[in-house]
Amino acid sequence: MKFRTIRRIIYLKKARHRRGHGIHSPFLFHLITEVVENKRNLPEYKTFKDIKNKALILLEDSSVQALSPIYQRFNLPPANPHRLYRKIELPLRFAKVVFRLLREFKPASAICYGPAFGANLAYMALANNDCPVYKSGNDPVCELVCQELLQACEISNVHFFDENSVPSFNPEFIMINYPFSPVLSRNVVQKYLRLHGEDDVLIIRGIHESKEMEVFWQEMISNESIRVSLDLFEIGIALFRKRLQKENFIQRF
Repeated sequence: MKFRTIRRIIYLKKARHRRGHGIHSPFLFHLITEVVENKRNLPEYKTFKDIKNKALILLEDSSVQALSPIYQRFNLPPANPHRLYRKIELPLRFAKVVFRLLREFKPASAICYGPAFGANLAYMALANNDCPVYKSGNDPVCELVCQELLQACEISNVHFFDENSVPSFNPEFIMINYPFSPVLSRNVVQKYLRLHGEDDVLIIRGIHESKEMEVFWQEMISNESIRVSLDLFEIGIALFRKRLQKENFIQRF
């Protein structure tokens, strides 16, 4: 916590861009002002808190013994579903950013790597019912919670596949939710740096979670394939579009 607090202060001091100030590209100006910073209440937002509450109820109702390995993995005391949820699922304001990005870019498919209780997946799936959202691997207990939540929310466009198998599709929207593992985050990114398409979007959670995650993020955005990156502190957004000038923005959010 102390590390994140210090890094948050540094981030706020370094953040120079807000409401598109200092950004000359019409594409990026639109992306920041109309997508990332969009304050309008969309109809789907009404369901977001309900999805979160349903996930918390499922965690509260789940066996403490079954969830014990997950609590241990995140160094949390048992029977604390709210803290466990915060470790795994995005805060709502950032979940809304991901939702808006999906609405803006309209990918043919999206994929989420990392642990999940289903809320992030539900938000992503609601962005476009015709866009399949794939989930790579998962703890069996987490996956059971995911399945129950998605069923309760009547969401049918989320699909699971084994993390050891090779997907037969090339997702255009990739979210990596390994904030506590720079190794796993790096492994996934390296694969997409080789396979990425022109319009792919890459979301990394926890880019300031640790010194190691910060090093990984800096290494990643220095890659020539990544033309533009946005640092929102909790998440990082990377774009591969060749026609864009290479720039890295620390966006006050």
